Amino acid sequence: MYDQEEEFYDQDEDSEVIPNEIWQEACWIVISAYFEEKGLVRQQLDSFDEFIQMNVQRIVEDFPQIDLQGEPNYSHGEMEAPPRYLLKFEQIYLSKPTHWEKDGAPSPMMPNEARLRNLTYSAPLYVDITKTIVREGEDPVETQHQKNIHW
Repeated sequence: MYDQEEEFYDQDEDSEVIPNEIWQEACWIVISAYFEEKGLVRQQLDSFDEFIQMNVQRIVEDFPQIDLQGEPNYSHGEMEAPPRYLLKFEQIYLSKPTHWEKDGAPSPMMPNEARLRNLTYSAPLYVDITKTIVREGEDPVETQHQKNIHW
């Protein structure tokens, strides 16, 4: 028969055979160097930063405007057509994580401080909203509201 190990290493006659111990040691050197440079959580931080900087805004831009139509009302004996309200979410803004002390003074919050003090590490999110009011027989009236909603 044949030796499986020979088949594995004998793919190219010009290639050198690397002993298993040296191969494992080289792998650990590369892995250690990666984590020394990047740290354990760099991948998660990079992913979160990309989500906040790019994806949240893209989600808001892709979301269609909200169309609110009220029910008709009777006013002075006649049927009155209700206005339509169109709401469009525009630019978002994410503030820095902040904690307000008991005396009302704001202070920037770091993740480690939130963990040690058992606080939620969060930041306010604001969005610009364009509101358009459409009344029957009139031109639409558009109003821009800046940094209106906070989550």
